[in-house]
Amino acid sequence: MANPTSTLTPSWQRPIYMVLGCLSLAIGIVALVVPLIPGIVFLALAAACFSRSSPAMDRWLTTHPRFGKLITNWQTAGAISRSTKWVITGSMVASFSLIFLETQSRFIQLAVAIVMLAVLVYVWRRPEQASAPAAA
Repeated sequence: MANPTSTLTPSWQRPIYMVLGCLSLAIGIVALVVPLIPGIVFLALAAACFSRSSPAMDRWLTTHPRFGKLITNWQTAGAISRSTKWVITGSMVASFSLIFLETQSRFIQLAVAIVMLAVLVYVWRRPEQASAPAAA
């Protein structure tokens, strides 16, 4: 019986996708607690890389109790749950508060505020759940 990953990508590419998937997973996990880095995007990238290199890792990530639903919603509809939006908003407010208190430069404060505001507008404009398929 053939290796199930043989139909995914050429064998020489699988290790590259595996390394990229692991790096994306690591960045995604760190990004979930660091504002301004889109964590879910890196987790979705990790899932895409794993789908080309290791079906087992892809399955583990997309069925993970903490990340699986976030990744699946993002992949299918670009959706972010309301609770996740609030966590993102809260972490950005806390981070900006620290930047405001610790940085004397008004330029840096303004630049960070503009970037964070743009990210929050993007996040809050995303759908909150994947659309259900239309009934026949």
